[in-house]
Amino acid sequence: MVAPFVLVLGLTHCGGPLSESESESQPPASETEALAVAEVAALRDSCPRARLIEDINEGPDPSTIANLTDVDGTLFFTADDGKHGVELWRSDGTRGGTRLVKDITPGTADSDIRELTEVKGKVFFAVGSELWKSDGTERGTMRLKTFEVGLIPAPQFLFEYRGKLVFQGLDAEHGAEVWESDGTSRGTKLLFDVNPGPGGSAPRSFTELEGDLVFQVNTDATVKLVKLEDRKRVVELADLGDESNIRKTLVEGSRLFIYYTDEGDPVVAVTTGRPGSFQILFSSPRIISARSVRDLVALEGKVYFQVNAELWVTNGTVSGTRRVKDILPGGEDNEVLLFLTVLSDRLYFSANDGVHGRELWVSDGTERGTRLFADINPGSASSSPTDLLSVHNSKMFFAADDGVHGREPWKLHRGERPMLLMDIAPGRASSSPRGFIRSDDEIFFAADDGHSGEELWATPKEHRDCHR
Repeated sequence: MVAPFVLVLGLTHCGGPLSESESESQPPASETEALAVAEVAALRDSCPRARLIEDINEGPDPSTIANLTDVDGTLFFTADDGKHGVELWRSDGTRGGTRLVKDITPGTADSDIRELTEVKGKVFFAVGSELWKSDGTERGTMRLKTFEVGLIPAPQFLFEYRGKLVFQGLDAEHGAEVWESDGTSRGTKLLFDVNPGPGGSAPRSFTELEGDLVFQVNTDATVKLVKLEDRKRVVELADLGDESNIRKTLVEGSRLFIYYTDEGDPVVAVTTGRPGSFQILFSSPRIISARSVRDLVALEGKVYFQVNAELWVTNGTVSGTRRVKDILPGGEDNEVLLFLTVLSDRLYFSANDGVHGRELWVSDGTERGTRLFADINPGSASSSPTDLLSVHNSKMFFAADDGVHGREPWKLHRGERPMLLMDIAPGRASSSPRGFIRSDDEIFFAADDGHSGEELWATPKEHRDCHR
């Protein structure tokens, strides 16, 4: 039984948000005792905690939970119940409301389901070379189109645009091009043939900017950023180079920020969507791995990103692009700084400064205000926070290991000290929670209690009975 108390040692600051003046006067993390959480047994007994929704694959075998996607307040996901293979499931957070939607590939064989994408309350997804749609019922789950089988899987890069689905489709006449679907077989059709003929433009990285569809294409032996205006014409925004690939995009206001690789080197750029507005903000050939930049996160009109062990920020201009802090000076490991997540008016992330191990950090956008927030596993050991999920910009859920309870789900409320949500796999065993996602009033995730295998769990997004 989990003991109903919370023990926190080494509190020198509650860990709440700092004002600008406070952050400037605050000593660097290396000179102050950071928040050290030595042992957190559980939330008070009056708090509803995490619960197993359903042992989908009965017994100790995992149900292979994946593709968790919120569709208008209903959770869709893929799972294997041991009888039907990996198929489409849905859940409303209750045992009776958690069920198989359809056995697409009859019997125990798995269906190659991927890229669950919501469009107007329905979920679209790919199954091998087929495009499917579902309203959550077996009758309303149907195949819309079968595409050519090629070297690249199609359909892929599913994206909601103006109430329809756009994606990369593949047929013999056009090659890989831009397709759309309104959810009917008749309305699943070619949207635009960027490279006329069977060559195809291999469109990907779809996003919407000021009402236009913006995406990457391969044309004229090079990679270009283009936009589709009025569904009638393609306008080139930038030539990214012949060995480039867009990895992340982020729309902030009327600007599109892009992280792409150019011959393996990371580049961060911005455009307003007008020809000639494309501008490179950051580029560094000295970086060994292109994966050093992983996230683009907006906070108060600025965009943050990581470069190896460094936190960077940009306001969309070259002069306004700067390094905020080097977490591990001299560190070239691209795993140093991960999971940039906005909570309230602060940026939280997982980082390793070489002293405290990998722990939870916070930043207000200043060097002095970028500091260790919680040493959940005290000392040089790592709690390795992962899967950070911000909910309503007031609370955050994540996985961590405090060295006492194993790897379990944790919660942080508006900058207060992090608290163990529940010791799902009791003792030092780990439930290894992952895939946190909000759907309606629940936070769903996959976890293993040590008896049922990895299954679907949930916790209310609001703990109304807690004395907080």
